[in-house]
Amino acid sequence: MPAATDIRPAGADRRARQSRGHARRDLILAEAVEILAARGFRGTSIAELAKRVGMTHPGLLYYFGSKERLLHEVVSERERMEGAAYYGTHPDSEASLANITEIAQLIADSPTFTRLYVVLAAENLDPGEPLHDFFTDRYARARDLVAAAVRADMARGEVRKGTDPAQIAREVVATLMGLEIQWLMDPDEIDYVATIEAFTEGLRARLAP
Repeated sequence: MPAATDIRPAGADRRARQSRGHARRDLILAEAVEILAARGFRGTSIAELAKRVGMTHPGLLYYFGSKERLLHEVVSERERMEGAAYYGTHPDSEASLANITEIAQLIADSPTFTRLYVVLAAENLDPGEPLHDFFTDRYARARDLVAAAVRADMARGEVRKGTDPAQIAREVVATLMGLEIQWLMDPDEIDYVATIEAFTEGLRARLAP
């Protein structure tokens, strides 16, 4: 008969297995980010990823099912992490063009993820690619965030009446995303946050009543 200390509830064993499974899943996602950011989706090998995390190819696919599913999990996890800061889930009363610098800081604080998104966006320009709809929606949400900030600033009297929120949103998102590439290619030359801050100050001055 086993000693009392050897007897554990079945639920405890199940929770321990789940905890190990979650830890392994997180490790796979972290390694996948590094490889995808460096090589893109097409250049990423599931076999290499499995080797880096100490698993077999079938063992890794047990967690995600396919390379495409892993790709979706990587970007979905990042969306959950950046949520409020990137897409402005603040109350509408707090939305403002002044918050653009906060978005720039988030981008600058996550160079690997920023590189990942730049690489994947380029790979998914065509409608048939696995993340085409994801990035189309992502850019649309970013424009919606900025347009809402313009409308909020207009309501507070900080932006002149008659300003087109959609046009300003396109301008801001183009600047944020376009400067990412320059910064990633030459980070010693490009101060991403300072450049966006200067752009934002100039934009607000231009739109002032």
